[in-house]
Amino acid sequence: MSQVQSLRIESMCESARSHVDDLLVLLSKSKMLSILYIMNCDPTPMRFSEIKKRVDSSSTTVARRLGELEANGLVTRTAYATVPATVEYTLTKDAISLHPSLKSMFEWVLNRADKSL
Repeated sequence: MSQVQSLRIESMCESARSHVDDLLVLLSKSKMLSILYIMNCDPTPMRFSEIKKRVDSSSTTVARRLGELEANGLVTRTAYATVPATVEYTLTKDAISLHPSLKSMFEWVLNRADKSL
């Protein structure tokens, strides 16, 4: 491999590490993984109140996390002009494609816990 190719690969890896770090910061926020998990278990659009109930968290935390997920392209928010207003949240294809990685992390943790017993 030439020095130019090596530098290009190193640059790409550095960029990827930065994006992975950003993703881990996002996912490590309170209730973030719980929201992604429950939304992945139920592929139908979910209302805010249902997500809040299933995550068992404050409205403020759930609203912030859903907003962050939406800003990062992982959740789609659809508002309907009803009285009272109806809002539904759906995972995007990017969030759905993230699920196998998250599942494997959970499995890794569970396997380690089994080994320590």
